[in-house]
Amino acid sequence: MTQRLFLFALFAVSSIIQCLSLNYDPSKIYTYSYTTDIALNDANIKKASPAQKDVGVQLKIKFKLSTIYKDSNVQLFKLVITEGQVASYVNTKIQQDLDKSVFQPVYFKLSDSLVQNLYFVEDSIFSHNVKKGIVNLFQVQEEAGERTEVDVSGECQVRYSIPEPGVVDRTKSDCLNLEIARQYSNSNRALGVSMYVKATSQYRMKDSIIESVTASHRAISYLNIRPGLNGGALSTQKLVLESTTANNVFLSSSEEAALATAEEEAGSSLSLSLLPSEEETQQCQQDCQTPESLAIKLEEDLKAENIATVKSAKAFIQLLKSFRGSGKATLTKVMTGEKSYYIVPQLIDVATAAQTEAAKESLFGLLDFSNEDAVEYPQRFLFAAAYSSHPSESLIADLLAIVYKKVPNESLRESLLLSLGAIVHTFCQVKDQCNSKVIEKFKAMVTSELLACKEESCQLMYLRALGNAGLASTVKSILPFAESPRSPMLATTAISAFRRIHNKFITSQVKEAMLRIFHQNRANYDTSVRIAALELLLDISLSDQELRNILLICVNQSEPEFTTYVTKLLQDSATVNSLLRQQILYILQDTRMNNYNVWAQSGKSSVITSYLAKMQDVNSTYNLFFENSPSGVMKRSGMVVNLLGKTIKQAVMKFGIYASGLESLMGQEETAAASNDDKSVDDEEPSAEATAGMSFSFLDVLLTQVEFFRGMSGLMSAAWNAPSELTSALQGNLLLQDHSQRIHLSNGLVLNTQVLGVLSMDLSGLISISLWNRNCDALIRTSGALYLEGSLKVDSTLFNLGLTFTGEGQSNIDYTSKADFYEMPLKLCMQMLRPDFEFLQNLVKYEQIKKGKKYRSKVTQKIQVPGESYFLNKANSEECRAMMKDE
Repeated sequence: MTQRLFLFALFAVSSIIQCLSLNYDPSKIYTYSYTTDIALNDANIKKASPAQKDVGVQLKIKFKLSTIYKDSNVQLFKLVITEGQVASYVNTKIQQDLDKSVFQPVYFKLSDSLVQNLYFVEDSIFSHNVKKGIVNLFQVQEEAGERTEVDVSGECQVRYSIPEPGVVDRTKSDCLNLEIARQYSNSNRALGVSMYVKATSQYRMKDSIIESVTASHRAISYLNIRPGLNGGALSTQKLVLESTTANNVFLSSSEEAALATAEEEAGSSLSLSLLPSEEETQQCQQDCQTPESLAIKLEEDLKAENIATVKSAKAFIQLLKSFRGSGKATLTKVMTGEKSYYIVPQLIDVATAAQTEAAKESLFGLLDFSNEDAVEYPQRFLFAAAYSSHPSESLIADLLAIVYKKVPNESLRESLLLSLGAIVHTFCQVKDQCNSKVIEKFKAMVTSELLACKEESCQLMYLRALGNAGLASTVKSILPFAESPRSPMLATTAISAFRRIHNKFITSQVKEAMLRIFHQNRANYDTSVRIAALELLLDISLSDQELRNILLICVNQSEPEFTTYVTKLLQDSATVNSLLRQQILYILQDTRMNNYNVWAQSGKSSVITSYLAKMQDVNSTYNLFFENSPSGVMKRSGMVVNLLGKTIKQAVMKFGIYASGLESLMGQEETAAASNDDKSVDDEEPSAEATAGMSFSFLDVLLTQVEFFRGMSGLMSAAWNAPSELTSALQGNLLLQDHSQRIHLSNGLVLNTQVLGVLSMDLSGLISISLWNRNCDALIRTSGALYLEGSLKVDSTLFNLGLTFTGEGQSNIDYTSKADFYEMPLKLCMQMLRPDFEFLQNLVKYEQIKKGKKYRSKVTQKIQVPGESYFLNKANSEECRAMMKDE
């Protein structure tokens, strides 16, 4: 009997130890010393000069830990801080005592090695967070394994390992904040911001008592497009057991009784809290101005003539911060005020980028979509809205409501649909959001209206909207229009509508249709349609035999401009696509494919890709394409600019100029394309009316297409009304980077990270046309200024600690063309030039303990980028030399 009682008692004791993991003796008070600090800096800086050193603060604390209740499942602790100071990191002589609220006790319950509840006497949030950072160290298990824990940093995945007896290593990752309000990021990876976070701690334990802990928590915020612009924070903790003394207080009989006794001692009720740290609510503390005063102060910088300059971009960021914290009445007053008259379009840019409910309601009170003649403000809003970084469901619903109403201006209606499509695409990049009913309404509306369209212009409008949306479920709706031979514009637009749909959703039916189009198996197609089909096929990959069949088309040189373009496109694509390059090299082992008939084409059409700029983090490439008609007149040309990094590819800009039927204006007739005997005469296209226009995409969002002229009368009108001075066609300030996130550090402090990046852009041009001399000079200038601003700031009312990193630069690219069509063949010289420019990076760090002297440092880096004249192609260079020899 005695032996059985002994075994039962031993089992009970071992169960308590296993459940609690920590096993503190209720008869003792444990005294610990605790030190934690947080340092901020650029993650890559060398720290060679004083200005490059870290800024930060350090907390030094002593506390006593005792048990007020204990049973087989629960241990209730009382933690009382007895000493506490905060010290400067730059000047350790500057230190202050912590506020008296920190010395109030905190009680916490430990069950199954997890901290379940904390009980506070009324004090500050800062005090709560510091104590939570300490209590968090007592959440530990003494056996290896993984589990999900609610930690001071949120809900985290935690891994434990035992490298040696008495030592426990704890690593946490993938922490999710329990409070996600006011947190957002751009879903576009290239324009997004990444956070590197790593938190580790090592425990040394004896008899299930913590003897020491060393911990670190590293967080780095950096731009995906330029990781060199970043900010890093390192938080460390060190806990050491200094002594134990006798605890003469009797344990309470129950958990409830223990808490009741604690309330009696405190003289007030206890507030219940969970372990995750809390955000301190702070009012703006420095450089705080109302939107009204800022708009007046920044009026000159925001004027239209200053668009595409750094000062315009900076003014946009300043005003954006103010707008995001303001209500509807304030924003309405700013945008409708008399003093804002000359900068209303720029204020619309800012309000749209704010993406708050107050800003949206203010905008919809200002804009009128029912006035056929007053479209400037709605167009400006729709342009900015197309690039919303984190659009709301209510924005999509409100825009849909406008679509259902009558919008009398057709151009405005198209802009509305294009913008709505782009917004839907961004909205759907966030997991599970695409299942929303509002997305289903959008899809149903666009697809049904597309089928109901009677005119081509209507069909084009809805296809372009579907292209901007890039919804995988719309593939079947788009495909019939892509394979329609009746209109080259309709078919190419439909094929382009697949561009934002992931390749895994481009079905075999789509691929088979593109092959039919290229090979003209069922109908004759314009060469521009066949090329568009080939470009899509190259994106989704071809088999060796399919590629071989495409090359065999080039043996027949009856369409030299088309076959020249095809071979140039394949060669150019192979320079950036290693799989395609391997396929072509394999096919060329066959002498039937590697011969003069395939590769020696006589046309002047060309495709070329080269570097626009080479940078440390990312490269910018430009792709130029020129497709001529059989008579040698330009049919289609343009430029595509992409950003390429190790893990990103981002389409930046694409503008294309298209033309058809220009031969009729010159008294020429286009040579008829060769057709197969099995093609029906009904399939042949009638002579095209002379037409020219331009399409423009920015960040893969197609904007409203511009038609220059249609027919001789349209050409005459364009010639007389063409701008002889540089005239802006498209202006705006677009928010590119937009990131706001809170990192709850292991020591309980909260790190606020924000990144904002704006592009201030202007697309302008001039043209001089002489119908008498039959020549034309044109200039298209793309100007832009980029300003990036990121910050890391510790959320605290006790001290002011943070850093800001910025990058800024402005430049332009001039695309000029000289055309002489006095006699055939047409002479054309094109040039693309960029002047010298400077990119400036700044890192500003600051620290100040409350009521103490403020420290501030600044590190500046200037990067000089030399100007460049870009190579277009060999034939163009020879043409330019011939045309300019007499100048």
